[in-house]
Amino acid sequence: MIDRREGDGRAWKCTLCYDRLHDGLEPACAKACPTDSIQFGPLDELRERAARRVEQLHERGVTGARLYGHDPDDGVGGDGAFFLLLDQPEVYGLPPDPVVPTRDLPAMWRYAGMAASALVAAAVSAFVGSRL
Repeated sequence: MIDRREGDGRAWKCTLCYDRLHDGLEPACAKACPTDSIQFGPLDELRERAARRVEQLHERGVTGARLYGHDPDDGVGGDGAFFLLLDQPEVYGLPPDPVVPTRDLPAMWRYAGMAASALVAAAVSAFVGSRL
């Protein structure tokens, strides 16, 4: 299990049970989960299993069942963690169309570079203008 701090009982950051993985075991959280809600394994296999579970729920009449975050092309997909929801994401306090802020990082760097270039051009222009 995850270690706790001596003084206040807070948990340390998850290391994905590196020691257990090194020994060929699954992480403790997945092993200990009584409902099997936390699962660990090859991502493709987990995606297939989750898709089958959604199909089963749809067949049982749970039409709102969906996988949240499993699509690599959506806002948070591709990170290896996804969730089976039985209703709209908002019911669970999740955004309906999530976006990872770093998705826009290349555009942010481009805009920062353009702004820096404009500042350099303005400074050079001001310096040259004051010399004339």
